[in-house]
Amino acid sequence: MNQSANTRESIIQAAHRLLLQRGMNGFSYRDIAQPLGVRNAAIHYHFPSKMDLVKALIEDNLDVLHKGTAEFMAYGGPARPQLEGLFEFTRHQSACGRPVCMVGALSIDFEELSDEARRALERLMRDTVAWLAKVLETGREQEEFDFRGKARPKAAAILATIQGARQIARIHGMELLEATFAQIRTDLGIET
Repeated sequence: MNQSANTRESIIQAAHRLLLQRGMNGFSYRDIAQPLGVRNAAIHYHFPSKMDLVKALIEDNLDVLHKGTAEFMAYGGPARPQLEGLFEFTRHQSACGRPVCMVGALSIDFEELSDEARRALERLMRDTVAWLAKVLETGREQEEFDFRGKARPKAAAILATIQGARQIARIHGMELLEATFAQIRTDLGIET
């Protein structure tokens, strides 16, 4: 990877952390540049506007989602490890000081997003719900899960529950997040 690509990746990582900690309007290019030891101009080189940076952050999250779920979406497989992977991802994000997910962080400023960034965020949410709905449907078909109702609204409800629990856990601790995961397992009829 060349220096320009390294700088771009470092900017993405720093901006991602700041976005999930402070929200879109809670940081500036200076907040990214100072810890990285680069000038604001280096950030503007890669991302001419903050909206370009936000769109790149959303697309980076989409890429992580697609890479992490591609095999399951194409071929299926056991559903429970997919669900547990979501829990582990959430634990890791919370432990890294990211109390909200990308959708939660940007939903407050949704009206301020460019049309391109809005479409990317809508796609991220749509693809996340579609993946979890497939996990739930597959789990029910394979008798790993037992729940009433349709998989898509159940997936949205689970994601909303996790997002809320993640924010509350920042105040009350990780035990609350773990209790939420345990309740989701119970609601899906998973024996622990």
